[in-house]
Amino acid sequence: MAHNNGKVLISLGMSCQTAHQLRRLAALDSELNNNESALKVQSGIFDWLICPPLSVVSLLNNNIPDFTRQDLIIQNNRPYWPDHRLYFWHNFTDGKGRARQVHIDKNFEDELTRWRYLRDKFQALNPANTIFVISNIQNNLETEVYEPSEHDQFQFTPAVIEQLEHSLAAFFGTTIGQNNLQVVTRHDRSKGLISRENTTLFPIDQNEWKGPKQPWSFWWQKLHESFTD
Repeated sequence: MAHNNGKVLISLGMSCQTAHQLRRLAALDSELNNNESALKVQSGIFDWLICPPLSVVSLLNNNIPDFTRQDLIIQNNRPYWPDHRLYFWHNFTDGKGRARQVHIDKNFEDELTRWRYLRDKFQALNPANTIFVISNIQNNLETEVYEPSEHDQFQFTPAVIEQLEHSLAAFFGTTIGQNNLQVVTRHDRSKGLISRENTTLFPIDQNEWKGPKQPWSFWWQKLHESFTD
């Protein structure tokens, strides 16, 4: 089986599950194919954030700006950037597990440096060889992250996805048709996306945040097949 030049997959969020599953699948694929897979995964600026699609739109429309110390507050016991409505869910912290504590001031310069580095890597992507992936199926979005009045934050609609496509195109200086955006969702968190190209519906699972292995693996396999001869 011949491979093309390969594709780079990168997460656009909206939560940690996307990055987690992409890394898991890439590691398995690399092991099975002796590092010759047509699909590679790159770490990205949206990994490990809770960043709804309209927050990604806001960041892209502003060329992914730096944050200042005054921009950040503590909300839901996590660092939060109100201007773009995103959580730094695993950043600005010391310790792990129950011992984890948020220290914005102490970690600010390191996190800003990291943010700038990841932004530069994102800006350097070649959209012709990149697959952007966004999902909203992480279960604890509605139990740990958002209040019932905020559940619209993790709903995907055609209008929301179209805004994201337009912002990606403007950011990279491409047309919408030149960008490959893969959307992973489920019936109860999407409206009007069932028949949309590049949208995959997953069943509801019981996993807190990592997501269902089998549907993700099947999605990866189908994607892999579409980029091999």
